[in-house]
Amino acid sequence: MENACACLSSQKIVCHGKKWTKWSNFTLNQQKTTTKTNLMAFISNKLRKKQNKAKLCEKHFINQFVTMIKNKTKNYKNIKKQQVNMAL
Repeated sequence: MENACACLSSQKIVCHGKKWTKWSNFTLNQQKTTTKTNLMAFISNKLRKKQNKAKLCEKHFINQFVTMIKNKTKNYKNIKKQQVNMAL
């Protein structure tokens, strides 16, 4: 099972210089277990990446929103200053 699982990369199911053990050396139960293990690792990595990407997007939008509010506040203060200067 170690050799069969060794080829599972954290990003893709790709072999990096390691050879697959022939399935004929495995019992049917071992093949099922190995396949399930590979799929669970692959799916959990995909979910983790999606969650990280969602967090990054959320942070980005929050930063944009905060910046937009700050800019509107600055513009409002500048307009008020101009109105006061015009009145004087």
